[in-house]
Amino acid sequence: MSHVRTNILPLLLFGLISLSACSSKDDSQAQKLLEEAQTAVENHQFQTAVTLIDSLRSAYPRAIEARRNSLHTLAVAKEGLALDALQRADSTVAVLSVSADSLQRLMKKVDNPIEPYFVASSTDPSAVRNATGIQARMSPEGDFYIIATLKGVSAKSTSVSVSNQSGESASTATVGFDGERNDRSNGMETITFMGSESEEFGKFIADHRGESLTLTFNGGRSHSILLPKTQADAVATVYDAASTLRALKMASVEKEKSTRALDLARSQAARTFVEEQ
Repeated sequence: MSHVRTNILPLLLFGLISLSACSSKDDSQAQKLLEEAQTAVENHQFQTAVTLIDSLRSAYPRAIEARRNSLHTLAVAKEGLALDALQRADSTVAVLSVSADSLQRLMKKVDNPIEPYFVASSTDPSAVRNATGIQARMSPEGDFYIIATLKGVSAKSTSVSVSNQSGESASTATVGFDGERNDRSNGMETITFMGSESEEFGKFIADHRGESLTLTFNGGRSHSILLPKTQADAVATVYDAASTLRALKMASVEKEKSTRALDLARSQAARTFVEEQ
């Protein structure tokens, strides 16, 4: 039994020495990554710093000192990322606000018992009931939609498309006849295409503003007309206004998120800085 204990002791000592050597190597490698991350922060390479510290914490779980010291560097890097994001969002909001104000001056509000809406200043809202064509509208929330009217022709239409002389085209979604959004009464076929149902259609007209465009009603049979320039221009104006307003809302949300992220990162940076002293 004494002989067995004598053999075990050197093995235990060897194991402790090996663990100590490994730990020392881990500490050295972890410290190297930490120094690289700190240099990245100094050079405003904040995402690189975050990646390096993530690698440190993943690869060297026993490098306690380096992991502890990395907390402040990580917080500072995240503060830098949040500040960059906030500056970008703030700039985007400023640019879009100017564009939105400019486009709003080209629009007018129409009061409606159900819900008010906006059309291009040149648009007569009642015209949609009097002749074949399309009318673009925007809800108070910035939602773009299209009302298409086919008068005096029975096509049993369920969608409309627009094309240019190069053969490029875009279509609305299909809205089946239901007597409400797709109505066929008083010698007219009237369809309302909401939101995503008219997005590609409106974008196409805005992207090809000034071109000669053909409007086609699709259904039981097709019926085409040359889209009046005044209607095409009005659609482009309303589409641009709605798109800009949506983008402005998204940028404003991003700005709020970035502001909260920056506040949190600064709080963490201040707390970890104190802990390291």
